[in-house]
Amino acid sequence: MDNTNITLPLLDVNSPHCALRVEKAIRTVPAIAGAEVDLNEHAAHLTSTAPAQAVREAVAAIRQAGYNVATEHHRFTTTGVTCAGCANSAGNILNKLPGIISARVDHVDKQAEIEVVKGSLTVDDLLNALKPAGYGLIAQAA
Repeated sequence: MDNTNITLPLLDVNSPHCALRVEKAIRTVPAIAGAEVDLNEHAAHLTSTAPAQAVREAVAAIRQAGYNVATEHHRFTTTGVTCAGCANSAGNILNKLPGIISARVDHVDKQAEIEVVKGSLTVDDLLNALKPAGYGLIAQAA
C-alpha cells in the first residue's frame, strides 16, 4: 500500500518545545510511517498506509500530550437508517474516512454526530461515502 499524506491543524502549539512534544507523541502511533510538526504552519504532517486509523490515533496522542487539533462537529438527521444494523454500517463507513475522529449514528433518534479534522472533509464527502449504501445525511442548523 502507498503512504497517504495527512495534515492536522494544531492548536496551542506555539513554541519549539511544544512542537517537539507533539511530534514525539505522534511518533508513538504505530499506524504512522512519518511525522513532522511545522511550527510556522501550526500543523502536523503525517504519512500512513492506514490514514483513517492514523488520524484517530494521532489526535488521541496529541490530546494525551496536552495539546489539541482543530476539529469540526457536525450533527445530521439520517435517512435510510432504519435499524441498529444500518446505524452500525453507516458508522463503520464514516469511520473509515481519513479525517473522521469519531462518527456515531443512532437509528432510534435518526441522528449522526461526527467529529472531523477541520478542513479535511466536506459535507459532500460524507454524503458521497454513505450514498452507495443507501444512507443519507441532512445537515441540521447549528
